[in-house]
Amino acid sequence: MADRLVCTSSSLRALPAPDWGRGAIEPILPALLRGVIFISVLSAPFVAALLAG
Repeated sequence: MADRLVCTSSSLRALPAPDWGRGAIEPILPALLRGVIFISVLSAPFVAALLAG
């Protein structure tokens, strides 16, 4: 079993590394911005209720 784990983990190194350059990050930013807007809109009534006391 340990031999299989070693073979599996060493075979992962043969895969090409993902491109972590500027081009790989740019598509993430709009999704991240949408997520931040969604969370802020979702939490706005709760924050308003806390501030109202």
